Amino acid sequence: MTMIRMLNDRKAFILVSALWILGFLTILAVALGMGARQKILVLKRIEERASSRLAAEAGAKKTIAVFLDELENSQFTLSARTKARLFNNPLDFLNITVGDFRVDVVNRFFDERSGKIIERYGLEDEQAKLNLNTVDPDTLTLLLQSVLQETESLARSLAVAIIDWRSSGQQELSGFSSDGYYKGLEYPYEAKEKPYERIDELLLVKGVTQLIFDTIRPFVTVYGDGRININTVSAPVLEALGLDPLAVDKILKARNGVDGADATADDHIFLRAFDVASEVKALVTLDEKYARQIDALNARGILGTGSFVASFQSRAVPVQGDSAEVSVDAVFNALTSRIQYWNEK
Repeated sequence: MTMIRMLNDRKAFILVSALWILGFLTILAVALGMGARQKILVLKRIEERASSRLAAEAGAKKTIAVFLDELENSQFTLSARTKARLFNNPLDFLNITVGDFRVDVVNRFFDERSGKIIERYGLEDEQAKLNLNTVDPDTLTLLLQSVLQETESLARSLAVAIIDWRSSGQQELSGFSSDGYYKGLEYPYEAKEKPYERIDELLLVKGVTQLIFDTIRPFVTVYGDGRININTVSAPVLEALGLDPLAVDKILKARNGVDGADATADDHIFLRAFDVASEVKALVTLDEKYARQIDALNARGILGTGSFVASFQSRAVPVQGDSAEVSVDAVFNALTSRIQYWNEK
């Protein structure tokens, strides 16, 4: 009996041990399986994001190709057709199919009829904006006061800070030293004291928050030669340049044609900046005092008529699945065939 009991106890011990080992191995297998599944999901997300990025890049490359093709076909002369194709063209820039992705190419545009920033399909003319490397404090103050809905004092402080960033030598900003301000930050740096090279340098400037940057971006640039394209410029920029709102309204009415919409087939295109006032007079009633304001801008060499530098955002989303949107923000200079800005998000 004792032998039999010992054998039974041994069998029981072996059985319990086997069950413990089996349980441990089961838990280990489940853990390994979950770890492997997580790694597979991570790798899948990385692969999907890489594919989304390539799709967004493909959209950007198509946009640049359309830009160059249209300018070459028009011999770098803006026409109503060219303007509509580049800046307001859902046919070429909405729902571009790239493999398993849908790509949209969009720009932000100030719609005079609603007074709001809207999105259109196509490129955005950087030469329709105030160039931060050449603009003077008074003009920039007027623009900031208008688009930010701020007081003249706050707008001027911000304008001087923006211009101080590019200017060599020390300037005083409402009683404080700009060099002292930047060096006194938790993570200090120095004011650049050279021209802006990238538009997002603005985020380093005192007082420029992400909200302010996003709000003023449709109206300011650091690309191009500083001349303002009269065929694409918005009302806030024209008013900041010193034109009376009634003069601005006359220009836009003459430019937008019968349908009153920008970048459509019936737009009037100004081919020579010094003819703007006389051409507006021929299309709508224009008081002589407003004509003199337009001529004064021409005398300062501010106005131009060409579009050679453009920005856009290419957005890629999967047709199926829950992958996050991937976008590319870019600025392309057609005269130099050079990408001047590229930022993937």
